[in-house]
Amino acid sequence: MKLLPGPRVDLGEGALAFPHPPTVCLRADGSALAVVAQRAEDGWGTEVVHVDDSGERARVLLPEGEFGAQPVILDLGAQGVVVLADDRTAVFCDDELGSPRVVEVVDGPDAADRGEGLTAGGIARAAADGGFLVVLTDPVTFQNARTIARLLIDGDSATWTSVELLAGADFPMAGGRTSTAPGGAKAPIVGDVLEARGIRFVGVEGSDTMSLNRYGSDFFTVAELDSGGRVARRVYEESGWKKRAGKHGIRSRFTSDETSAILTPVFSTGDWKGRQRMLSLDDGALDEVPRIRGAAEFALVDVRDDRALLASSDELLFARVVG
Repeated sequence: MKLLPGPRVDLGEGALAFPHPPTVCLRADGSALAVVAQRAEDGWGTEVVHVDDSGERARVLLPEGEFGAQPVILDLGAQGVVVLADDRTAVFCDDELGSPRVVEVVDGPDAADRGEGLTAGGIARAAADGGFLVVLTDPVTFQNARTIARLLIDGDSATWTSVELLAGADFPMAGGRTSTAPGGAKAPIVGDVLEARGIRFVGVEGSDTMSLNRYGSDFFTVAELDSGGRVARRVYEESGWKKRAGKHGIRSRFTSDETSAILTPVFSTGDWKGRQRMLSLDDGALDEVPRIRGAAEFALVDVRDDRALLASSDELLFARVVG
């Protein structure tokens, strides 16, 4: 794998500084959608911006979400773009971010007891049944993202239709600061979820988010799930970190071409020395993401066929994948 750098697009100082990884995705036409922070006279606002390698196409100001919620992008292709400001508020736009309108997200009968979980950010991918898979946090915390929720988009309506936790017994949970969801179920935290060719994959980042971000996590797994939501195949896994020196942790993001996961170390310690890896979902092959000369501040955030997208705190960098 080799990355050939292309144009950079400046989104403003600190626009992509938080969360990690930033909420950014490549579209089928090679353009990109990104959630950005924008400084205003009365503070910071949050916007979704549509850019290509020639610059910015459009941007839309998002309504202020619940404290702790991170926006989620749903790319519907020619049918438009939906952005969740939080678990109750969606902004519907056309495919060029025109005609924005705010819609209330409601609970369907099978999701009526989902609690008050907040959107955890990231890109919601389409599921085989036509819904979108969204990661939500525990209702009692803004950090521990344990819940996989299904969101149905039907015209100008958005409905939560189901929620589920992963089975803690399927993962090498070694005791984080908080390893149980509300209600007492033992469940790990979810970094990302994807359905590709009828198969569901999850990126599981440990027992709790505070340990992942500050103290070091206990394990990391990318797994293929069976129809019952249990682990059918471990595509990649590391565990036993609590017994090893140093702090360890990996964040995961599935690529828009649905073939790989981008693995990003949280700490510079460990065998990877802070270097990203690309994980093949088919065979578990692990390849180091090459650095681009003069772009040390950029990290890979998405790949779609022969196109790649990298991000710094302020800019997007379009690139081509060769080799």
